[in-house]
Amino acid sequence: MKRLSTFAATFVALSWLQSPASAASGDSGGFSISLTIPVVCDIEADDFVIDERNNIVRGVVNEYCNSSRGFQILAGHRPLDDGEQVDLNYDGTLTSLDASGLSSVAFRSGARSGPVPIAIRTDGVLANLAVSFSVTAI
Repeated sequence: MKRLSTFAATFVALSWLQSPASAASGDSGGFSISLTIPVVCDIEADDFVIDERNNIVRGVVNEYCNSSRGFQILAGHRPLDDGEQVDLNYDGTLTSLDASGLSSVAFRSGARSGPVPIAIRTDGVLANLAVSFSVTAI
């Protein structure tokens, strides 16, 4: 008899735990989940190789940006003097760097992540020149 009452109590407890929830006829229920993913953009450079004989610097940058609206790649450098010419091949797109010291070199529509080949050719540059890349989300 003791086993039967223990079994009956266990069965009642289990059936209560497994019963579906119910709502009154006028009740409404639900929930919503929302989250915000911050926009993160970055660009990193690997080692570059300098070919002094041909005045070319070659390398690869890794660009990353999760902006669904896209992003822009900028090249910053010192202002160029008259007669100095710097051409940048950024992933197959050729751009002559602006004498002002800031040049837009690429636009990406949508999110992207991956390596990009770069080649920089100089002509008539009289002083050292450092080019830095930055990424700006749109």
